Amino acid sequence: MVIIVSGVSGVGKNTVIQKLTEEFDNMYFFKSATTRPKREGETIYDFMSEEEFLRRKNNNEFLETEFTHGFWYATQFKELQKIIDNPQNIYIKDIEVHGNIKLREYFKGKVKACSIFLDAPDEVLYPRLIARGESDERAKIRLARGRMEREYKQHYDLVIENLDMEKTIQTIKDFISKQN
Repeated sequence: MVIIVSGVSGVGKNTVIQKLTEEFDNMYFFKSATTRPKREGETIYDFMSEEEFLRRKNNNEFLETEFTHGFWYATQFKELQKIIDNPQNIYIKDIEVHGNIKLREYFKGKVKACSIFLDAPDEVLYPRLIARGESDERAKIRLARGRMEREYKQHYDLVIENLDMEKTIQTIKDFISKQN
C-alpha cells in the first residue's frame, strides 16, 4: 500500500511521516529527487544539482516533475518499482497536489494508493515557516501556493486540519488500519 501525503508548506508533512514510520514496523519512506538545498538532518530526498536532475529528467527516470518554490522535485521510477516489488509493506511519501493525481493513476491496478491532505490556517503556518528558517518573502510565496493547493482537497481520501500532532497521527493510524 502507498500513502500519499500532501499539504500546504509548514503544515508538518515531514513530521507526520517521520512519526508514522516510527509507529509502523513495515512502513517505509520512498525518496523523491530534488534540487533544493538540504535541511539539517534531512534524509528523505535524493539531493542533486539542477544539471543532474535535468539529465535524469531527459533520460525519463521520473514519473513526474514539478518546479515549485524555485526548485525541481520528481518521483523516481526506481523508487516506484520498489513499492510494486514489495506489496506487503506500506510506503509513504509527501508530494504536491499534481503529483498525487499522477501517482494514483500510476498505481491503479498495481498497488493500493490512498492520499491524505494536511492543512492548517495561514496564521498558524506563517510562524512555523519563519521558525524553520524561511524569510518573510519565501513564507508568503509558500502560503500563496497553499491557496492553490487547497483547491485540490477533493482529490484526497482524507483531509485533516493539523493543529494537534497527536490527534493527527491517531487519525491517520485509524485510517491506515481501515485500508489494510
